[in-house]
Amino acid sequence: MSFCILGGCGSSSNSTQTEPQPQSQPQPQPDPPTLAESLQVLLDNTVGEDVPGVLLHVEGPEIDFTGAAGLSDIETQSPMQIYHQMPVGSAGKKATALLVAMLHEEGLLNIDDLISEYLPASILSNIQYSDQMTIRQLLNHTAGVHDYLDSDTAGEWFAYGIETVGQLKTDINALEFIYNKPAYFEPGTGVQYSNSGYLLAGLILDEILGEHHSVELRNRVLIPLGLNDTYYGGIENELGTSISGYILEDGQMENTKPFFESVGVADAPLVTTASDLSKLLREIMTDDTVITEEIRELLIGEASMVETNYGFDFGLGLFEDNILGQQVYHHGGAEVGYETRNLYFVDDDITVTLFSNCHGYTACDEKTEILIQQVLAKL
Repeated sequence: MSFCILGGCGSSSNSTQTEPQPQSQPQPQPDPPTLAESLQVLLDNTVGEDVPGVLLHVEGPEIDFTGAAGLSDIETQSPMQIYHQMPVGSAGKKATALLVAMLHEEGLLNIDDLISEYLPASILSNIQYSDQMTIRQLLNHTAGVHDYLDSDTAGEWFAYGIETVGQLKTDINALEFIYNKPAYFEPGTGVQYSNSGYLLAGLILDEILGEHHSVELRNRVLIPLGLNDTYYGGIENELGTSISGYILEDGQMENTKPFFESVGVADAPLVTTASDLSKLLREIMTDDTVITEEIRELLIGEASMVETNYGFDFGLGLFEDNILGQQVYHHGGAEVGYETRNLYFVDDDITVTLFSNCHGYTACDEKTEILIQQVLAKL
């Protein structure tokens, strides 16, 4: 007697029976990476021999990400951490401009006054057209004052700074490098980015306040806005510790941290974290408690905003731009050994802050430029 087993009966006694093949089960697909995970991958893929370390903070309605990759110090091989602080160069100009705007609102100065009403002849006599320039023009780069970081003076400034590491240099020390240098133009007749305008603004603040303006920057800006991991470089070094910064010279990575620890200037005042710098920019753009609409109008209103040949407009401590089809306010910083990107996208309410502890050589600069473009493309 024969039996059909599992329905495998043939029509002939010589037929071959075959076992049925199990049906393949669909494999579960991994979840796509989150935006935060994708951003971290970008950071991890950027660091290496050319870029020691990077930090990134992105904040918006659907994301609050802080990431770090690489090293904060090459010599000790210390890993970069999200809480690390770094000099942010010109990205700190917005803090200086904000303090000026606050004092204007309080009636302690008038932003459209001539600077000659505030500074002594010992300074004014060495600055061409100092009798014609206003505080507002200092801050939106229409004063024409010679830049101490221009090609004809920057080398002398850095040489002096290296020779005097450990000795604090402030606004007046940097300003002296442009004494009797020709102005770029008469005030109000052109636009030329000049760090020296902020040195002069810092000195005006000191005259008005009767002490170094770092005290009131802390009292009126840093503390009220909750910027607890931010301090004035050179002046308040006891309040924090900067990571190392690197430039490539003669094939060797040179650490520029000691130079910047010895400098405290109003054109580059802040040492801060990526998240604190994001918060400063976001508060300037959106806060309605500490920063009034009148203050915001002073910083980025029509009276302060000027068209330029730089591809974006200048306000006080901030630039207005169009990036990826959106209105963006930004101001980064490029120091020897450090670079900062700090942007606020108005329509999406997103703040992006990127730190790298290298700057000034091609391999680093190109890779960090690629990174910021990749980050923005993800948002």
